[in-house]
Amino acid sequence: MGEIRKVYRTQFRPLGNPTTWYVYQGPRLVPYPHLKRVAKCRPKKTRFLNEMDVCDLRGPTRCRLCGGEGHSRSKCLHHGGASASGSAPNE
Repeated sequence: MGEIRKVYRTQFRPLGNPTTWYVYQGPRLVPYPHLKRVAKCRPKKTRFLNEMDVCDLRGPTRCRLCGGEGHSRSKCLHHGGASASGSAPNE
């Protein structure tokens, strides 16, 4: 704990008015626009898939109601999905 207190014993000089700062004379860094992260969505996956990852890939969509492949329970024609007529499910 004494080491931490020793760090803050020194006095910090305030930066002052920004109009009195020196103008930066170094190189201007411009970020590559395609590498900038967009804050609105999740970061894109950059890892390459190999043989070990084959089992992680999902198979075809399977309905939980009828067990058929290629659709979900909301689109199921057998049990009153989105395209079935009427408000009650078919029994």
